[in-house]
Amino acid sequence: MKKVLIITYYWPPAGGPGVQRVLKFAKYLPEFGWQPIILTVENGEYPAIDNSLQDDIPSSCRVYKTFSLEPNLFYKKFTGMAVDEKIPTAILAAESTNWKKRLANWIRLNLFIPDAKIGWIPFAVRKGKKIIKAEKPDIIFSSSPPPTVHLIAKKLAKWSGVKWVADFRDPWTDIHYYENQNRNKAAKQFDSYLERVVLRDADKISCISQMDIEEDFAKKTDPEKCVNIANGYDEADFRNIKPGEIKSKKFIILHIGAVGKERNPLNLFKAICKLADEKIITPETFTIRFIGHVDELALQSIKSENIEPFVDFIAYLPHSEALAQTMFADVMLLLVTQSEKNRRILPGKTFEYMRTGKPILALGPEKGEVARILSDTGCGVMIDYNSSGDIYLKLLEYIAIRNFVLGFCPKDGDAAEILAQTNTGRMFEFNEIQELRNEIKRQYKNRQKGLTQKVNREEIMKYSRRKLTEKLVEVFER
Repeated sequence: MKKVLIITYYWPPAGGPGVQRVLKFAKYLPEFGWQPIILTVENGEYPAIDNSLQDDIPSSCRVYKTFSLEPNLFYKKFTGMAVDEKIPTAILAAESTNWKKRLANWIRLNLFIPDAKIGWIPFAVRKGKKIIKAEKPDIIFSSSPPPTVHLIAKKLAKWSGVKWVADFRDPWTDIHYYENQNRNKAAKQFDSYLERVVLRDADKISCISQMDIEEDFAKKTDPEKCVNIANGYDEADFRNIKPGEIKSKKFIILHIGAVGKERNPLNLFKAICKLADEKIITPETFTIRFIGHVDELALQSIKSENIEPFVDFIAYLPHSEALAQTMFADVMLLLVTQSEKNRRILPGKTFEYMRTGKPILALGPEKGEVARILSDTGCGVMIDYNSSGDIYLKLLEYIAIRNFVLGFCPKDGDAAEILAQTNTGRMFEFNEIQELRNEIKRQYKNRQKGLTQKVNREEIMKYSRRKLTEKLVEVFER
């Protein structure tokens, strides 16, 4: 069996989206004749802890951990955070009125290049050389963020002569949270230099987003070196999850993951408020549920639109438990970061949402990477954050398809009037049998086109973690 040395900062018990990609590669690599060997950090600063993910680590996988000198404790003490408080992944994108946090972020942006994990480099390189001597890997694979992992891999590849694949879950210098940040010229130039030499020296470069290749990496290095390997879903994670098995009395829109200020869906909240004012929904019939941290700006928007009774909040859940919540959902909500470069952003949850079989309501760029995939697979619709009318109409469509009422009663009665005003049903006289048959057929077809939408199963299957690992192995063996 061939061996691959995988250098990653995020590894179980780390939770959150950063760990999934590398963990699933490691899980399926042995099926294709590759043994994963992991070089990671001891007691890293993770956005969440999820011990359940350790069940996915294959028994043949050897994991080596090293010390890392990081400024996390100093940052927390200086900015007034609790020692056990988690530092958000996109802390640099967060605005703060706290001068200490602003100063700490400036120091990170201008002095810790390329990121705050650079104190791991000497320890990881020293350990990596010992691993290479003992294990004799056939290839090195590093996955960022943080970009520090690529600097470690570069040193080890140069020292050993082993081929190296650099994997990018996000852009490096072109990442969205650097937009409008106060970085000095020297910091930008040094960061760009580090990125340039990594892209130059890596034998292959893999990226989750095709647009990241086209609009970023392919302009900085040989395009032939770049390959698109998206994130995906693991079929095993859905073994006990059967879409539609549990039908809630409520119409539930579900969002899994953190909602930062740059993903605040204000116009969605306004649409919910309008539906409530029109008496189309009530707190007893409709809920939008968030699993994970929700930024204060989004909470303020919910309050200002007076829709608090329609919103549920659940703190961070282990990955398996979060996926289980999809059984109760009617629609999955996907929020793409609002930024200048958001066309290229491809959230990891996109693919697990697709696998649930539930329709996806995505807010973001209508000509971006997510929109393309939703169109190709038939799994959902992308609407611009600012298209308040379209958001309202889509919600109304979802609700009408799920809750459409057929009744027998005088057509000029109060019940008929309410159904007509809210567009949630139609009333028939008792003798209108053929008309009723026709309406049932029409609603059945609407349901087939709507919440039980026609999707491209073959296209979805391309994003299974097993298939994606097979694609990675093809890169290894070229």
